[in-house]
Amino acid sequence: MDKRWFAVIVLIGWMAGAGATDSDCSNATSAEAKALALKAVAQVEKLGHERAFRNFMDPEGDFFPRDLYVIVVGLEGTMWVNGAYPQGIGTNALNAEDAKGRRYIEQMLRIAKERGEGWVEYQWFNPCTGEYSDKNTYFKRIGQFVVAVGAYRNPKSITARTAD
Repeated sequence: MDKRWFAVIVLIGWMAGAGATDSDCSNATSAEAKALALKAVAQVEKLGHERAFRNFMDPEGDFFPRDLYVIVVGLEGTMWVNGAYPQGIGTNALNAEDAKGRRYIEQMLRIAKERGEGWVEYQWFNPCTGEYSDKNTYFKRIGQFVVAVGAYRNPKSITARTAD
């Protein structure tokens, strides 16, 4: 699929699924992304995955601050939660590639299986700006799932790789 059409589909999905999200669409930091991911992991531990996953998709809830949203992928690649692209839920995202051809989900799952948590960098469509942006995503394995939240990076403010 042409990346421009994919970007349009993502944007439409985001608008449909996250219409009531935080109106502040400014760039959150990598630290804020990690904090939200850890909050999401704690929610899964406390409420169980079914209830927690519903909370992650609730645009009126606490999991859409600024330009952040939660994704959850099963260890085999199935997308369980995607706050920006709800149409992707239920699909296998294992072979997903960023705008530069990097298979970031595959990389994320490999690291999660080996180490339990980590960071992955890739380029992705930012629903706030309507453009592709570099994204730094923290993820953590919880049982058969990997919970992730990524921070879009402002190209003007990037001078060196962060040591998150």
